[in-house]
Order: sequence, then C-alpha cells, then structure tokens
Amino acid sequence: MKKRRKQFRGNCTTALFIIQILIILSMDTAGSELHQEDGIMTNHSAEYVRTLNRNTSTDPDAAFYNPAGLAFMTKNGLHISFSSQTYYVKRTHSMDFYGLQKLNTETIPVSPPHKKADFNNCLTEEYPAELTAPIVPGIDIVWKQENLALFFDIAVMQAATDMTYPDGLAVMDWGNLLSKETEFDPAYKLIQYTRNAEAVRNEMYIGITVGGAYQVANWISAGGGLRFIHAEGNMKVGINNINFVVDQGSGPVLESIPVTENRWDIDTDTSGFGTGLILSTHFRAGTIISALKGLEAAFRFEYYPPMELEKKTNKFIAPSLIEKSGNLNIFKDGSSGKDMTYEKGNGDKTLKVTYPSTLNFGLSYMLFDWLNLLSSAQLSFRKNRDLGGREKDYNTGYQAGGGAEFILSPKVTLSIGYLYNEFGIKPDKRTEADPLLNSHQIGGGALFHVDDQIDLNIGAFYQIFIPATAYTTEYVNVSQPTLSYLRKDYDEKRYSIAIGITYRIQESSYSEETKNRTEEKQPDKSKSGNKKKSKPKNINA
Repeated sequence: MKKRRKQFRGNCTTALFIIQILIILSMDTAGSELHQEDGIMTNHSAEYVRTLNRNTSTDPDAAFYNPAGLAFMTKNGLHISFSSQTYYVKRTHSMDFYGLQKLNTETIPVSPPHKKADFNNCLTEEYPAELTAPIVPGIDIVWKQENLALFFDIAVMQAATDMTYPDGLAVMDWGNLLSKETEFDPAYKLIQYTRNAEAVRNEMYIGITVGGAYQVANWISAGGGLRFIHAEGNMKVGINNINFVVDQGSGPVLESIPVTENRWDIDTDTSGFGTGLILSTHFRAGTIISALKGLEAAFRFEYYPPMELEKKTNKFIAPSLIEKSGNLNIFKDGSSGKDMTYEKGNGDKTLKVTYPSTLNFGLSYMLFDWLNLLSSAQLSFRKNRDLGGREKDYNTGYQAGGGAEFILSPKVTLSIGYLYNEFGIKPDKRTEADPLLNSHQIGGGALFHVDDQIDLNIGAFYQIFIPATAYTTEYVNVSQPTLSYLRKDYDEKRYSIAIGITYRIQESSYSEETKNRTEEKQPDKSKSGNKKKSKPKNINA
C-alpha cells in the first residue's frame, strides 16, 4: 500500500515537472503584436479539434469548455490531459486608393495621381501574411473524488508568433502615397512609386484557470473558476528606400526625398495581466425525465473586467507628415522617447484589450449506443466592453455548430464537426492586420481508448473564411484637410492538426489492489478451516 502511494506521488511529481517544462518552452519561443481582437482561441484541445463542439464535455478538457461537467466524470483520481496543435494561418488583403478630395479646393473626389494613365503601376496587388505555429499546447489537470472535482488549466488565449507581412501592409503604402499626393502639382505626372517594406507581429497570451465543480444532485452540477492571463506583444513596422519618379514636363526624374521622410522604423512592445471569472452548470435530463435519457445540457458564462497593457516604444522613426496625421499614435507609449521626435503628441502609455463577456450553450444526445450528437452556441458581447472607444466598431458576435461521434467499439470513436463563427465586427471597421472574417469550420478525427488509464485523440480542422470587401473614407489633416476613398479586400484560411493524450491515475485502483493482497494473505478455507474431520474407523466392524 505504502509502495503504491509513493509511486502515485512520484507519478504526479514527474507529470507536473514535465508540464512546467512545456509551459516554459511555449513562452520562451513565443513572441508578442500590438493586439489582435479575435478573442480567446477556442481550439484548446485535440478533442475540440476533432468535434468543434465541446460545451457538454465531461472529459478533462471540460476544465476549459464546461467546468461543471467535471463533476460527472466517471472515474475518481488524477486526470492529466495534454494536447498540442500545429496551426497554420494565411491572410491576404488588397487596397485600392481610388479617390482623393482636397477639401479646401475640391467639392468632389478625383482620381489621385497614381490612378492616372501615366503611372507605371508597380504597387503590390495583394499583401500576404503567413504564420505557422508548430506547437500550440493545452494542459488540463483534474482531481476527481466522488461528487467533487478540482481543476487546473493552462491554455493559449491568443497567439501570433512571427506573423510576417513580407510586403508590409496596404495602409503603409496609402500613407506614403497620401503624403506625396496631397501637395502634388496637378500639372505634373506621377510615374512610379517603390519601396521596401515589412511588418512582423508577435503575440502570446497565456491563461491559467483554477476552479472546481460539485455534483449537487444526480441530475445537476455547478462549477466555476478564476482565470489569470499574462499577455505579451510586439509589433515591428519597417519601410525604407522610398522612391517617387515624377515627370515635371521634361521627362521622368527620380525625386530626391529627405532622409527624415524616407524611412519607417517602428518597434513597440505591450505587456500586462488580466483576469476572468467562469461560471457553469451541467444538466442530465434523463435522470429526472426517463423520456429524455441520454440528453445533456450545459451553460457557461465568462466575464472579463477591463484589461490594460503597458506599451513600450523601443523605436519610432516615421515621415513627419505621416506622424503628424496621428494615425501612428497607437505605437507611442506616452513618453517623449529617447531619440524620438513627436509633433502629434506622445500617445497613450496603455492599450485597452478587454475580452468580451460570453454566454455559451451546449447540448448532447446519445441517440443510439453508437451515436452521440453534439451542438454548441456562443453569444459574444463585444460592444459591451472597454476598448478605449474601439468597442463601437462591434455588434454582438456569435458561434453555432453541431457534430457527431460514432462509437465503433469500446476502443475506437470517430467524430465530425461543424462550426459557424461571426465576430460581430462592422464591415467598414475591418483592418489589414485584423480582418475578423466570418467563417465556416469543418473538423474530424478519432478517439482511441487504449486502456483504463490512457486515451489518445487525433484531429484536424479546416476553416473556410468568407471574403469581404469594405469601402471606407479616411479624413486626414496634415498640410491640408483631405478625404481618401479606399476599397479594401480581405481573405484568409486556417487549418490545424492536433494530437492529445489523457492519462489517469485512478485512486480506485488502490483499494482494489489492497483487497487483492489481503485476500492473498488469508488462508484458503476450502483447504484448511472448512475441512471436515474424518470419523475414526470402527475397529469392531
């Protein structure tokens, strides 16, 4: 018995050490961008990747998707689940700067100089960005004893590791063109515009959630947790070798640009902490209404108070006309900065990045002993949070989906899933770095029940985004007030491949082993204690 308990403690210590190493590796290899507003990543576990619907989970990943469901886990003991994903994202956008209106002299927009027939169009037609994250870890540790479950969850809230825009962003070219064309003499001809550009975004938000669940009755449980979020981000923007070729009537000439106007070099860090509160409940309808046997429902509410990150501007070099527009103030940290000259103020020292509160629903129904149907939904209250004014760019977001698990045998389960997602962003508020497109998501995979201690999950999903077009009008007043008329097109694709393993150290095995050992030490009554004494033979017979 003592040997078994010592082995149990040893297994727990080893598991926790491995988990600590994985967290350190994931944080050290992660970078940090100013902020993407996708919200909390939902693809936390391999079980999710293969079903896309986990809001009624009663497995260890319920620590993330359905805390109350942990109270209905069938086995007591320690449960450790680890998942890792290889995650790929590709975004593309384009921009057509088709109209310019100088408000002091023009009553209607006209075609800017780079839209004239003389312009040798060498503008980038499509601006790509790619990200490949070879490891996106997720860890759940659950201790279950009878009606009580306690959990510890580590998850990547959101991430962008070396999200690289090799041709920069379209908004960077718009800024360069606008600064030139605002004061451009209409008698001249703009022949060509070239530059070297790149932008790199890094971001890693890690969430740690601790909490518990309790089975109040055989048909209902309640659960909840506190979430602590550590956030780090960085954005680098670089442009150099900006060139304009102009024809002033005597032929094309490479126009000399002052050094102060010929370079962008911006590098800004963000970092900070946030918290969240998670409350949930899980119902088993079949235990009170026999006709609903196999039907389960779950509700989860997540609340996030205002969250602010501190900014640190490591470098800020930009053309003076563009800096004066104020459009780059988001990269300033509120200080004057060493070797930095600001004419449009020092910006703010903080960046508000509050997560939206969400209301989540889940239903599952064991229709047959070989078929389990799944569904889920989420309402995301994106306009009811503090983003320093950016919350006005949103309506309510939502998700809805369904899936099925096919139980082929006690050892093998196959699954498929579907999810529709809408972020609630207003169409004209999408940006090149954060398009927030609506999407259809399809996933599938398998569960392999190796034995009573080990489960293996594998899965993959593909996310089909709906391309979007936005027409915007941007007001800028530097040397004179102007309106820019822009068309922006966005597209994106994502996919993920995941593998996960769940390991159980069951406490029930101790009592069973002790019982077996006790029985082994007892004498065999069939051979000793119960043996009848033979009667002495009758010698007189």
